[in-house]
Amino acid sequence: MSRRLPVGIPQSADEITADWLTHVVRSSGLVTTAQVLDFDVGSPGSGVGFTGQTLRVGLTWDVVEDDAPTAVLLKFPSKNAGNRGLAEAEGGYDREFDFYERLAHLVPIRVPRLIYAIRDPGPSTASRKRRERLVDGLPEAVVRFIGRHARKLVRASHRRYALVLEYVPDARITTAQTLPPVEDLAEILHTLARLHAHFWRDPLLADPAVIEWSMVSQMPNVMNGLYRAWRDEVVLRRPDLFTERFMHHADWFSDNIERLTAHLDEPLALRHGDSRTDNMLFTDAGLVLIDFGVSGSGRPAGDVAYLLSESIPPGPDARETFLVACRDYHDQLSDIGVDDHPLDAFLVDCEVVLALQAYRAVLIEATYEADYDGESLAELWAPRIGALLAEEPPEI
Repeated sequence: MSRRLPVGIPQSADEITADWLTHVVRSSGLVTTAQVLDFDVGSPGSGVGFTGQTLRVGLTWDVVEDDAPTAVLLKFPSKNAGNRGLAEAEGGYDREFDFYERLAHLVPIRVPRLIYAIRDPGPSTASRKRRERLVDGLPEAVVRFIGRHARKLVRASHRRYALVLEYVPDARITTAQTLPPVEDLAEILHTLARLHAHFWRDPLLADPAVIEWSMVSQMPNVMNGLYRAWRDEVVLRRPDLFTERFMHHADWFSDNIERLTAHLDEPLALRHGDSRTDNMLFTDAGLVLIDFGVSGSGRPAGDVAYLLSESIPPGPDARETFLVACRDYHDQLSDIGVDDHPLDAFLVDCEVVLALQAYRAVLIEATYEADYDGESLAELWAPRIGALLAEEPPEI
């Protein structure tokens, strides 16, 4: 059974203290005797998240030390109990801790420096996996019931999490509401190629002590129960978004979920997992990747097609733009030295991921409470995804 650590771990801006911030930064070795006199809390200026809280904390020190940060980034779990429970079920917080503690120092690209990480212990990996297997193997009617009432049945834990990271100043982002310029998209794709190639087929990626979580879902049958329970209602609610062709691809993924999930989870590369443009910081020194709460190992198309499905404006040229960008990424991957991932196989994977994105859009509309200035995530992303879909799902 999980238990709480015998220390205070703030979970909101109101619980942060100057003494705690002093302890945090001193523990990283950035300062030795300096003490935080005052601090201010605000928005980091990046995209909107729906599974966590991210704060920029400005620091005022009593004495000057060369490496004392003027600000840090502080991450807590979501205050929304339903969103938090769904995130925890897929390891949304533990994944990011695991990435920073186990892998961040190995990546060939810039990520924010880890300053401090603390979390209450959770259930052991073995007991968690036993529970997942038990729940995922329940009869279809029960799984659909769980899916229908997931926000109530998938309870948030009482664990506390606090992740303190380097704050990257003077960074530019493209939010989910807007679309990135061509040059930004190319830079992201080339950066992802470097990340994927660096860990290509590394045995580390298949080591459960390093990467404990499946890329697509821990419990595909439960996820599919949620989909089946809400599918028809979501289509009736928004037929303009969830069109016949859109649902043809989403249903294809649903009908083949175990086989397709296993395929996409093959540990070929280290994946960011949430490669939206608002998880990319553009600085004078180059691109910085942030937010690794869905990181893991899998096929690289999972990052590439995910990114493109949310970054290409809908229109008659959208699909051709998508295919050109996929080939550009693959050229980069090949140039770096990956010679055992043929273009044809990669493009098929990208089609599978587009179907997964259509499937996910249905789940988001059904269960997550999040919006961008009154517009839901599905309203933002479904038209972009739909414009990229082929007439038929791929053969795999």
